[in-house]
Amino acid sequence: MSLQHLGHDAPSTAVLDVLASDGAVIVDQLLAPDVLARFRADMERAAASFGSGARTDDASVRHFWGDATKRFTRLAARSKAFVDILLDPTLLAVADALLLPNCSSYWMNTGQMMIIGPGEAAQPLHRDADNWRTMNRPDGFEVTVSCMFAVSDFTAEVGATRVVPGSNRWTDFARRADDHEVTQAVMTAGSGMIYTGRALHGAGANVTADEWRFGFHLSYVLGWLTPEEAGPLGVDWATASRLPERAQQLLGWRCYAAGGNDSTRLWTVDYEDIPLGLGLGLE
Repeated sequence: MSLQHLGHDAPSTAVLDVLASDGAVIVDQLLAPDVLARFRADMERAAASFGSGARTDDASVRHFWGDATKRFTRLAARSKAFVDILLDPTLLAVADALLLPNCSSYWMNTGQMMIIGPGEAAQPLHRDADNWRTMNRPDGFEVTVSCMFAVSDFTAEVGATRVVPGSNRWTDFARRADDHEVTQAVMTAGSGMIYTGRALHGAGANVTADEWRFGFHLSYVLGWLTPEEAGPLGVDWATASRLPERAQQLLGWRCYAAGGNDSTRLWTVDYEDIPLGLGLGLE
């Protein structure tokens, strides 16, 4: 089975229909060309200061990370174009539909570059929702939704993400995928594979001699769960204060406040919205 492709102007309802059946869908040219060009230039500059592999001594983390892979976050502090992607209306519409039934608000789980170097082995297949393992079960609900963007062309040889379409609907999340069930998210630069936290996936092997695969993972998570990335620690208020309020909230610089008749107020300082509680002021 191969992944379905939709055009960049496809309505979010079409994306959601495919996600319900397959767990993943490729949206061709999801990023506007100018956004892609600015973001890639910023990421190439940032990547130059990072080495491959993890610094931790944890063997399981090193295996999952990959010895020939560069990973880094704090993208809002590294690229203005990142904020355009963070607020992409298609991604937010999908997150609204999948996450808001079980929370009053959601925030960014992580914005993470995943740059796979020549000779890197395939990553183990996994479900992103396993970050919150007890909640990831066949009879549960979606806790996270993600998009893997191709910042450079994703070919099979360079390590296009491996995916198991339909694995989001399995009745046994403990079973392993058979080889014939696995496909790859082959797509051109600027395209994105949107997928749910219940879909099995993992980076492919880079079997080239000299090509690096520039991939960018962006995900959102229920607002009452701990995200993978500590957003406010990676983006200071001097930077965040210049961003739209919605971006500030997604990055963890605003409280989890539902508004309306819902009095939920989480992630506060002195029970105030973060900038007010810290006396930072608002621009």
